[in-house]
Amino acid sequence: VTTYKAIKVSDIKPGQPIVIYGCGGLGNLAIQYAKNVFGAKVIAVDINDDKLALAKEVGADMTINPISQGPADKIVQDEFGGAYAAVVTAVSKVAFNSAVDAVRACGKVVAVGLPVETMDLNIPRLVLDGIEVVGSLVGTRKDLEEAFMFGAEGKVV
Repeated sequence: VTTYKAIKVSDIKPGQPIVIYGCGGLGNLAIQYAKNVFGAKVIAVDINDDKLALAKEVGADMTINPISQGPADKIVQDEFGGAYAAVVTAVSKVAFNSAVDAVRACGKVVAVGLPVETMDLNIPRLVLDGIEVVGSLVGTRKDLEEAFMFGAEGKVV
C-alpha cells in the first residue's frame, strides 16, 4: 500500500514519464504500480546494477545507474524534457536532490524513503518552477483494497 499510495499521490497519467529512485522492495512495487496500473513510462534509478536488472524485469522502460551513466536528472531532462513526477524510495540525499532536478516545471516529487541526514533542496527551483514535494507514508483502507485488487488481477507481484 505504501508505494501504491505514493504513485497515486504523484498524479501521474498514462504515457507520462515518472522516475522511481531506489529499486529495492518498495521501488520495485512502485515500478509495477506506475507501469501496470497507471500506464506511466517508468524510469528506474539505482546505483546497483542487479537491482536495475530486476527493475527492467518488472516493467521499467528505462534504467539509469548514476555512477556509470552520469546524473539521472540530466539524463531524464535530456531524454524526456523532465519527468511529470518522481517517487523516492531511496534513503539517499543525492536521490532526493536528483528527483527535484529530474521533474519538469509543475512536476511532483513524492518522498517515501526516510533519510537520516538533513536536506538542502533547490528552493528557488521549487518556487519558480512550481514543483511540489510531498510525503507519502501509508494509504487509506480504500487504497489497501485497491492495492489488493491489483495484486489479485496480477498487475503487481
